[in-house]
Amino acid sequence: MNILMCIPTRNRAEMVKEVLEYEMEYYKHCGVSLCYYDSSDGEETWKVIEEINSKYSADIQYRRSDPALCLDYKLIEILKDMEKEDYDYLWLINDSISIKEEMLEYVSGISEGGYDLIRLPLAGKGAAEDVVTTDPNEWFHECSQGMAHMASTVMNFSLLRQARHDWDWLREKYVGNNELDDNHGYFFMVAFYLEQILKLEHFTGIFIGNRIKWRRDSPLKKRQIYWRDYVFQAWARSYPETILKLPKCYTDKEDVIRKSDNLSPGRFSRSMLIHYRLSGLYSYSVYKKYRKYFKYITREALKSCFVLAVLPQAFLRWKYANLLAVEEEWQENLNRIEEQIKGKKILIYGAGLYGEKVIQKLKSDGYGNQMIGVAVTETKGNVSELEKIPVHDIDYFVREKEEIFTIVCALPAAADEMKKELKKRKFKYSVTLFGV
Repeated sequence: MNILMCIPTRNRAEMVKEVLEYEMEYYKHCGVSLCYYDSSDGEETWKVIEEINSKYSADIQYRRSDPALCLDYKLIEILKDMEKEDYDYLWLINDSISIKEEMLEYVSGISEGGYDLIRLPLAGKGAAEDVVTTDPNEWFHECSQGMAHMASTVMNFSLLRQARHDWDWLREKYVGNNELDDNHGYFFMVAFYLEQILKLEHFTGIFIGNRIKWRRDSPLKKRQIYWRDYVFQAWARSYPETILKLPKCYTDKEDVIRKSDNLSPGRFSRSMLIHYRLSGLYSYSVYKKYRKYFKYITREALKSCFVLAVLPQAFLRWKYANLLAVEEEWQENLNRIEEQIKGKKILIYGAGLYGEKVIQKLKSDGYGNQMIGVAVTETKGNVSELEKIPVHDIDYFVREKEEIFTIVCALPAAADEMKKELKKRKFKYSVTLFGV
C-alpha cells in the first residue's frame, strides 16, 4: 500500500532537518512518501528538503502553503490539494514527530487490510491487542479523544475523495473564522473523519493496541505557547462544540467530551485553574464566557471555579504560597533533595510559585551561590528573572547537562511533561519537588 505523509510546517527548518536525518533511512525502507507544506517566511525549509533529497537520494515533495491561514484552514487546503493524488493512505504528521520504525512497518502491513481509518494508541491507554470495528458510533466512543492529536490517525484516500463537494460546508460548520477567536473551531480533523465515515456503505476501522511505542519527538521541539494562550478557546469551548455539532447518530456526546484530554491530565483541575488565574489567562470575564462548558471540562464545582476567577491574584499567590510553605510533603522532599545537591550546580526548572519558594528555601539554607539559573520550557509569557536569578529557555543550559542538578518545581502533572523535556535533552541529574 502507498502511504503519503503530509507535514505542515512554518519557520522550523532546523528541526525539520533534525527529524529527517533521524528517520530518512528507515522511511525509505518502508516505502513511505513525504510531502511538506511550508508556510515559512524564507526559503530555509526548502533548502533543507533539497539537501536531504540529495544526500539520501530521496524524493520528498515540497509545496508552499499560505502563511495567512490558521492551521485548520491550512489542513483543509492540504486535503483539497491531495484529492488528485494517487495514494492509498494519507497520514497527517506534526513536523516535530517521527513515526518509529516498528510502528511504521506495522501500519504498512495492516494497511493491506483496506481499513478506512487506522488509529494509533494513546500512551498508556487502551487494550494491548488491536480492536477492529465496523460501527461508526463505537469508533466515536473509542477513538475521538486521540484523533484530536493530528499524527495519531491514518486515513484511507477513499474518505478524502468523498469530500470533494463538501469543503465549504465542513469549513463553515466546524471551523468558522480564520481568526483565532471565539468563532473559530480548532478540531476540524476530528469532525472530518467522523463525518466522512458515515458516508461509507461499509465502514471498517482498526484501533492499534497499546503495545508499541510509536512516536519520537525531536529534541529541538519547543513546547507550543499556542495551546496555553488559547486553552479556554480551544479545549473549554471548541472541543465540546465540535463534538456536539456531530450528526445525531453519534450518541452520549457529553460522556465522550468528559473522556477527552481535558479531564485525564487535569487541564482544568483546581491547581491548573489557579495557575491560569495567576498567569492572567483566567479571570471573571473568562469564567463568564465559558462557564456553560465547565460541566464537561472540570470536576471542580461551578462555585469553586467562580471563586478562583474573582479572587485577587495577589491574595491567591499569598494564600497558596503559605499553604505550600507548610506542606509536609514539600518540606520533606526538599530536605531529601538538599542531601543530593551539596557541592553541585543547581538549576531550578519552573518559574512559577513552586520555583520561587524553592529558591527562597535554598537561599535561606545556604545554597544561593550554587544556583546557576532558572529554566523554563518557553520563555514567552514568563518572567525574565525569579528572586534575582535569570530565567532562560531550557536549551540554554544544555551545554552543562552533564554537571548540573535540576530540580523540577511543579505539581506532578506538569512535572511529568517537564521531565520528558529533560530526558529528550539528556540531562543527567534531575529530581521532582513532589513525588521524589
